Amino acid sequence: MVRESWNAVYQGSANAHRIAVLEEGMKFQPIGIPPEQAQFLETRKFQINEIARIFRVPPHMVGDLEKSSFSNIEQQLLEFVKYTLDPWVVRWEQALQKALLLPSEKRTYFVKFNVDGLLRGDYASRMNGYAVARQNGWMSANDIRELEDMNRIPAELGGDLYLVNGNMTKLADAGAFAGKTNVETE
Repeated sequence: MVRESWNAVYQGSANAHRIAVLEEGMKFQPIGIPPEQAQFLETRKFQINEIARIFRVPPHMVGDLEKSSFSNIEQQLLEFVKYTLDPWVVRWEQALQKALLLPSEKRTYFVKFNVDGLLRGDYASRMNGYAVARQNGWMSANDIRELEDMNRIPAELGGDLYLVNGNMTKLADAGAFAGKTNVETE
């Protein structure tokens, strides 16, 4: 009964902007966020971005996915490794080299952090890059397997061969048949 009388008086565009009178013990409940609380939430969001900026961390790594997409998160991770981690990694390598190795050992040993795993990219891009490297003779199967943390193929099975395109000829044999004539067809 109350709902029908409320709708009859206030519902519809013709009744817009009318002053509502609450009767029979009704109480006003605001819908939405008050401006003060909305401003507080905006301030919190700004603080998250500011902290990420201070520490040079991409916003998606601290949980702010507002401006992130699948396509740019990978690029942000590469930039994080290059511009945030790399300077620290170099400092740590130098400090460890200085603190842990004797002068005589420094000629033989060195400290190196491997951040290649963070720079790997997606699977399809890696495989395409490996295919180009393999077909152009500057990576062997074992070079690729090592980068992918796989066991080596024994050398006698061809794991260390460097091949070039042209039916995957061994690099050492490339051009070996260029000066020969076919005896069977003569």
